[in-house]
Amino acid sequence: MTSLRWSIAVASAGGFRKAADALGVEQSALSRRVRALEDEIGVSLFHRGPGGAALTFAGAAFVASVETALAVLSEAVADARDAGRGRRGRLRIGLTPSFLSAALYALLARFRDAHPEVQIELIAGEAQSHLAAVADRRLDLAVLPGGMTVSGLDVSELWREPLHIVLPRTHPLARADRIDVEDLASQTLLVSQGDVGDDVLGRTPSKPALRIKVVGAGLAVLAAQVELGLGLAVVASGALDTSILPPGLTHRPLCSGDGLTVGFAAAWYHRNDNPALRRFVSSARRFV
Repeated sequence: MTSLRWSIAVASAGGFRKAADALGVEQSALSRRVRALEDEIGVSLFHRGPGGAALTFAGAAFVASVETALAVLSEAVADARDAGRGRRGRLRIGLTPSFLSAALYALLARFRDAHPEVQIELIAGEAQSHLAAVADRRLDLAVLPGGMTVSGLDVSELWREPLHIVLPRTHPLARADRIDVEDLASQTLLVSQGDVGDDVLGRTPSKPALRIKVVGAGLAVLAAQVELGLGLAVVASGALDTSILPPGLTHRPLCSGDGLTVGFAAAWYHRNDNPALRRFVSSARRFV
């Protein structure tokens, strides 16, 4: 690499002495290095004379190619350094459609503003499937409801959201500003599998015996089942912020003394060496 750069210096300076002075090296060392390069590639790069050194035809072609190659190499080195510092690269995040809340948008936007060269790829699916993909490094990070049992991965809570009940506008409970858990004893509660989960309601103090039905679908299907009279849906407020309920449905905050909230967390594999992942986790922790 040094021989290539020194050859370009000789060509730019028009002579070995001027090039040596510019490089801060001995002229004899510079001359020997360029001569060795000529011997290696089998052509003369310079016409040497009392007035200096001029490129041969072959030398001009060689130097032009070397300058292009060195520019590409310099760019590759810069790209590698940026990727190593998390400034470039790709971040693959697994989530379920119901997690597309304002809080997640704000978190992603903040990271995107700070790292515009990092490509963010969002993959929809179920939380359990995403956890397996994170462990296999097919995903960098999974967003999941807090309280899920996770083994072999690092987990950190990102944000919390209030829980709401989706119900028909004609339902007697819709007349209240808030719905207490105690008022749901006779209701069937629909919960999206892998989203909010029934653990939040299960941990509620002084709770009645709740009838919880886990549905393997998101908010749209839950809303359809509520319209059909199959139950009332328990959802996080973020899902409601990014969705439109059918005209016949409404929602109310769910409480048990105080309001009820559900946490959303990030899970990642601690041996994943993606620098963009480390920067995202650091940014997300500051966001909380």
